Amino acid sequence: MSFYVSKTKRKNGTKYRIIHDRTRNGTRTRKYFNLPPGTTKAKADSICNQMALEAEYGNYVSKDPILFEEYAEEIYFPKYAKGLSPTTLQHYKQIYYAPKGIKEKIGNLYLSEISTEVLQDIVNEYEALGSSPKSIRNIVNLISIIIKRTKIDNYLNRDTPNPCDFLILPKMMSKEGNVYSIEEIKLMMERAQHTKNINMQLILVLCCFAGGLRRSELIGLRWDDIVLGEESYIQIRRAAVYAEGKVIEKETKTKAGHRIIPIPSNGVVYNTLLAARKQYSKEKLVEKDFQGDNHVFILHKAPFAPVSPNRLYKIYKTFLEKECPDLPCFRLHDLRHTYFTLCSEIEGFSELSIIGTGGHSSIQSTRRYQHATLKRMREDMEKLEDEFQNTKVKSS
Repeated sequence: MSFYVSKTKRKNGTKYRIIHDRTRNGTRTRKYFNLPPGTTKAKADSICNQMALEAEYGNYVSKDPILFEEYAEEIYFPKYAKGLSPTTLQHYKQIYYAPKGIKEKIGNLYLSEISTEVLQDIVNEYEALGSSPKSIRNIVNLISIIIKRTKIDNYLNRDTPNPCDFLILPKMMSKEGNVYSIEEIKLMMERAQHTKNINMQLILVLCCFAGGLRRSELIGLRWDDIVLGEESYIQIRRAAVYAEGKVIEKETKTKAGHRIIPIPSNGVVYNTLLAARKQYSKEKLVEKDFQGDNHVFILHKAPFAPVSPNRLYKIYKTFLEKECPDLPCFRLHDLRHTYFTLCSEIEGFSELSIIGTGGHSSIQSTRRYQHATLKRMREDMEKLEDEFQNTKVKSS
């Protein structure tokens, strides 16, 4: 690979150009860079030497200028986004293509035109429109990821700072999770049993008394993940999410999410799972076109298909609105917050058990713990069951 200066004669005078000469896989190619009229021989030589140095150290901009949207849509998404999880890829494309999204804001700018000043104006505009700090940071994060990749591909000089690194972003607001009291959970459980709403019963016991399962973990749960016997437990091995127009299975949200949750024998969790499994087996025998496919959460009407993430939330919300109008309607994820709160309020309930059953790597990001043992977790889960059994619901 070499760079050298060539002189060409034109009608309006002599011009200089730099030739990039290289051989790859036995094929010799040349690329020409025409210098502006009036460039002296000394200046041409200086530019040529600089290009040679940049090429040697990996900073050479070897590609023709392109628009941000050209790089994003023709190079980044087709080539570099394949390794992303389906949900992450879907999220990236949503914030890229959305009205007033990345494509609309900077898609028609050349990569070299995207400066900190340009991006700061966009951040300020989003903030004025009421966009959440998290949404703004997600947008900036994707822009930053794409710009970093353009440097690796030599569309921008690698020594040029990433304009996203100098933005002033809105501060994140900590959002406290809502929690139900154990009395409120017991009231919901009684009403779910009275209406024979088995899916709601499962939601309550699995979210509030068996590890605070996430919605994706509930949807991904199958009957071969559950052992009901002398030593009963639930094994969380997968998550199910909606992406690319369908429900797909993936790894749990975190490494710690892959876990075993002990179930006390003859407690509310055990008995609810036992009743749900019997109902599942009965419906499977009756329905010829049964589509449950071993899923714990299914629709209890023909063809008994698995419940989707959105449908699960609708089951929860509809139940609260119809059967529990006297209770606050929190998010489904707040049942998970409820689990951690209930556990932390029980005297002697080990933090290690909270971590081990809940799928967190730690309770606080600044502290580290070892994994809890199954024996200790089982003892603690029995404490939670006892608290539920000993709670009395006030008559309304």
